[in-house]
Formats: sequence, structure tokens, C-alpha cells
Amino acid sequence: MLLRDQNRKLPGVVICEKEPRDAAEIFKLVRPPLEEAILVGGLEEILTFQDTEETRYLSPDEDVRDKRIRELLRIKRLHARVKEYFPFDIINFDPYGNLLNPAQEENKLYQSFNKIFELQARTRIDRFLLFVTTPIFHIHPDSESRFNSDFESNVSSYAGIRAALESSLAAIDYHEICEEKRIAIGFAKAIVISAAKGNGWSHRHHGMFVYESPSRNKLLSSVVEFSKADGSSDESVYVTDIIRIIEEMPACYSYEDSLENQEVIGHLEAIVQYRETVRNEFRQEP
Repeated sequence: MLLRDQNRKLPGVVICEKEPRDAAEIFKLVRPPLEEAILVGGLEEILTFQDTEETRYLSPDEDVRDKRIRELLRIKRLHARVKEYFPFDIINFDPYGNLLNPAQEENKLYQSFNKIFELQARTRIDRFLLFVTTPIFHIHPDSESRFNSDFESNVSSYAGIRAALESSLAAIDYHEICEEKRIAIGFAKAIVISAAKGNGWSHRHHGMFVYESPSRNKLLSSVVEFSKADGSSDESVYVTDIIRIIEEMPACYSYEDSLENQEVIGHLEAIVQYRETVRNEFRQEP
């Protein structure tokens, strides 16, 4: 639980919300110290912003008549602001979008995910915790192909990983492994660990979870801790992490599970009750 300061606000909390109406409601409830801490816009647009010839020589606060350029300058302003907020101790990357579709070179959400590791690495922070969620239906063929090739590379390059697959899953062929398991391994390797290693971060997966939405679409959620890599044990860290995923992850929950699991139901009810308590406290303010 995040602790509020003496003014019942949440310093150090920054939220990105695409819909203006939802952003206004979030600010009423969450109350970070400044309204500017609610960034209104698509996370992928804000983090991946790059100047064009139209914006390069314009100040973010420039007053222009063209609506399209005015919106680009607004995103430019948010881009500059969000960089100032880094680093973060905890990051919840749960946007409306898919990290696995479209292909990586066209996927701004994937590019923004990588940008987070780059921006974290530019600071003095030594470690941080990441929660990342993405749909795992409609995976782009290029993503599936990379998962497959990475898997084959792991099997041929690391005896420990091969042994873990044989002992835990009795299979060393990508397509012989259940969908949730192979996607979890592929996502960890090709998306999370790739972004981390490319920016100097070591990694440890604490949990991976597959669950269903009410429409029965599957989503994957990962909890990963990162620390500054020292270079000397990168391969050992990688192999250990992949073996942990093979042997222990992901935990899978159907939509029916969520309707019947009393622990989950009780936890959700407690969160809702806390939310309403905070909302009522703010409503009573003079």
C-alpha cells in the first residue's frame, strides 16, 4: 500500500491515462501531489516521441493555430516532463495495447517498453520492480517465430535449460509444450530480458500469471525485479531465471477461477472498500 503524506497526497506517483475523462476521475481519487503528475495521452506516443521538421524548432509551449501540430507539441511537452520524473522504484506497465502485435519494428508500445529501461538506466537507481501485462491472443507471427528460435537457441546453448525442460516438461521441442508455458518463456526472453540486458539491467522473475478476461481472452502478467548488471554473472543470471520460469511459471487461472476463488474475491472486495473509503474522505474535504 502506498503511504500518503501529511496532506493525504501521494508524492512520487505518476500516472499515464489516455482518456481525459478517466484521467480527471483518477486525479480525484488518487491525488498525486500535482495535477501535472497525471499525464493525459497514450504512453506509447509520449515515451517514443521524436521531433519532426514541423516540431524540431518549436518550443513545446509554442502557440500555433494548426490543431495537429498543437497536439504534437503537447505530446512533446509530456515527453519532456515524463523524462524528468524518472527513475521509479515501481513501474506498472499495463497499457491498453499488445506488446506482441504488431511486429516489434512497427509496435510503438514495444518501443515504449524498451524506452523505460533506457530512461531508468540513465539515473542512479540500482534496482526497481516491474509489473507488466499484455494480451497473449493474436500474437504476431514474427513474435511467435522469435519465441520459437530463442527457445531452440536456449536448448542448444545451455545444458541446464535443456535439462530443466526434460525433467519438468518432458519435452525440448517448442511446439510440444503447452501454449501458456511456451509463451511465458518466450515473452520473458524476447521481450523482458532483451530490454533489460540491452540497457544494463540484471533480472529475476518473481512470478508470471496467465488469466482470462470476461470475454475469455488470455493475458499474461509478470512481476520482475531488476538490478544494475555487473557483467560478470550475466549468463548465470539468465540461465537461472529461465530455469525458474520453466519449473515454476506461469500460474494459470480461468475466468471461472476468479468467480470461485474466495481469496481473490476477498482481496478484490478489500481493495474496493479501501477505494471507496478514500473517495469518501476526499468528498468530505471543505
